[in-house]
Amino acid sequence: MYTKASIFNLALGALLLSRQVTDPATDIGNEVRVLNNHWDVAFKSAVSDMDLDSMMQPFTLALIEEDPTETPEWKYVYAYPANSVFLRRIRPVACSYAQGPSVDTRDSIIRLATGVYTGQKAIFTNEEDAVAECIFSNLSLSTLEANAGLAIAYRLAWLSSALIVGKGAMQLRQQIMQMYAVAKSDAQRMDGLENRSRRFEADNIQSEFVAARIE
Repeated sequence: MYTKASIFNLALGALLLSRQVTDPATDIGNEVRVLNNHWDVAFKSAVSDMDLDSMMQPFTLALIEEDPTETPEWKYVYAYPANSVFLRRIRPVACSYAQGPSVDTRDSIIRLATGVYTGQKAIFTNEEDAVAECIFSNLSLSTLEANAGLAIAYRLAWLSSALIVGKGAMQLRQQIMQMYAVAKSDAQRMDGLENRSRRFEADNIQSEFVAARIE
């Protein structure tokens, strides 16, 4: 089970340091200060880059306006979730949390765009009562799979290396980025195995080539 302290310790280990952290909130050491400064960016960039099914949460979007005159190509404008790190997609009506097409086809995909509307980040779509699949910044660290936690630690170490290690950080950064790529790939592979039923394309989800010949 991951905690912020355990991820900090993995990051320090990736930086070849024996330093250990007990409480990132009270530790006043320079290394911990640097890690804390980079934590938010490291965490958000890593989880959005991994884009794991296991991190996804459904979220009913809040409507800002219907039939907006400024963007006539879209029927609905929704508020972008405030603490969303990554908007994966808008869920098709037939899709529930536990079942339904997880691999979008040309027929099931819900078109959307993000932008700024009346001074706030917004989602534009033609889907009524839209439910989004998001990865949120309040994702519990205790829910992370082993390789996902490693990937976050390596991302944190990579961002913090120059200020903690100083000279020689360039070569170390390259090594850490390679470690990050491996951990990310392993996390995505494991996530695919654990969520294979959601990724399975049912018989009624055909390719365009097959569908055109069945009609």
